[in-house]
Amino acid sequence: MVIVPDNRAMDIQATRRQRLRQLIDEQYGGVQAKFLDATGMNQGELSSLLRDKSFGERKARKIEALAGITTGWLDSSPSNEKTNESGPGHPVPLTYAVDLTKFREIPVIGKAQGGLPDRIWTDGDYPVGVTDQYGILASTDPHAFLVPVVQDSMAPRYNPGEFALIEPGTEPDLEDCVLVRLRSGETMLKRLLSRRDGILRFGSYNRPETLTYRDDEVVWMYYAAHPVPARKIKTRM
Repeated sequence: MVIVPDNRAMDIQATRRQRLRQLIDEQYGGVQAKFLDATGMNQGELSSLLRDKSFGERKARKIEALAGITTGWLDSSPSNEKTNESGPGHPVPLTYAVDLTKFREIPVIGKAQGGLPDRIWTDGDYPVGVTDQYGILASTDPHAFLVPVVQDSMAPRYNPGEFALIEPGTEPDLEDCVLVRLRSGETMLKRLLSRRDGILRFGSYNRPETLTYRDDEVVWMYYAAHPVPARKIKTRM
């Protein structure tokens, strides 16, 4: 059997890499560190995407949301619309639209003894356990919230002192990071390894143990979008 490569998938991934480089060049002056600081991505992940790592649709949409740019921009053909109409010495106009409406205050939910509450949001859409801290971040999930990372089991993806952006409206896939609330009262940040026949298995990045629970032992499981540096968190005075 001869396997024919999917050239369309390869082409769109090449386009996304080119557009990602363009985004970093135009918005962040070509400085990857500034892009990483703004989006919360790590250097290893960015380097892989720019080189040869699979650059799928979900990853593209996530980067667009983190950077606050128009959905689908990474998939569009690289633009040659740069002009010098503004005259020499003026910056070249950006060739994409920054969607500022996606940026908003996202609350930090405090972890009391025993973990997070059984319900984060009340029926009146009021966050339970909200603190006086928040982050100005891009998220399309109206119920998104932040939680502090206090252990190192998920390092280097999530490190102590950082915060995790949780988006309850996104259904997690296998290998996604998730925030899990157990009926025992424990709340933990883990990787979703498998979910079948009413059994869920979770793991960490730097610890070998695997945790197994029945569906009825889990109160809720929410998608963890990405880490947020502590310097991005503000406190109301």
